[in-house]
Amino acid sequence: MIENIAVLYPTDPLAIAGLWTALFLMLAIYSYPLWKENPVYRFAEHTFVATALAIGIIVNLQSLMNTAVTPLMKGSFLMIIPIILGLCMYFLLVPKQRWVSRYPIAILVGSSLGLGIASNPLPSIINQIISTVTPPKAGTAVWAMFPGSPTGDWFSFAFVAVGCVCATTYFLLTYEHTGPVKPVTIAGRYFIMLALGAYFGNTVLFRFSMLAERGQYILKVLGLVPL
Repeated sequence: MIENIAVLYPTDPLAIAGLWTALFLMLAIYSYPLWKENPVYRFAEHTFVATALAIGIIVNLQSLMNTAVTPLMKGSFLMIIPIILGLCMYFLLVPKQRWVSRYPIAILVGSSLGLGIASNPLPSIINQIISTVTPPKAGTAVWAMFPGSPTGDWFSFAFVAVGCVCATTYFLLTYEHTGPVKPVTIAGRYFIMLALGAYFGNTVLFRFSMLAERGQYILKVLGLVPL
C-alpha cells in the first residue's frame, strides 16, 4: 500500500510545492473559525481575493476579445455597440460624468429582467402547478418503491399539495388573515418553517461534506492516502 502511494504521489518539485502551498492556505483560512482573525488568515484572504481578481480580469479580457473585438475586426460592425456601452460603464469612476453609466446599466437591467421573465415562469410556476395537481400513477419510479401499497405516493402528493396551497395563502397580503383563512395561513407558516429547516439541514450537511473533503485533502498531501 505504501509503495502504491509513493508511486501516485507527484515527483515534480513544482507540483509538490503547489500541494503544500494549497495546504498552508487552506489551514490559514480555517484558522479564522477555529481561533479568530489573525495575520495568517488575512494573508490567505488577500491572496485569494487578488488571485480571483486577476483570473477574472484575464477571463473577461479573453471573452471581450473573442465575442466582440475579433468579430468587429472581421466585419461585424454591430459589435461596436456593446463595446461602447461597456466602456460607458467605466464612467462610474468619474463622479462628474457618472450619469453616462446609467444608460448601459439600464439596458443591462432591462434585458436581464426580460430574459428572467421569459425563462423563470415555466420552471418556477407552471411546473410547480403541474406537479402539485398531478396525482401519482402506477408504473412510476416512486410507485415501484411501494409495490401493492401506494400509500406513500399519495401521502407525498397530498402533503406537497396542501403545503403549496397553505404556503401560498400565507403570502396573500391583500386579504386579512381572519376567519376560515387564519388556520390555513398558520399551517402555511409551519410548512414554510419545515421547508426552511430542511434547506438549513441540507446546507449543514453540505458544509460537513466540504470539511470531510478538506480533511481527505490533508491526508493526501501528507501521503497517508493516494492522490
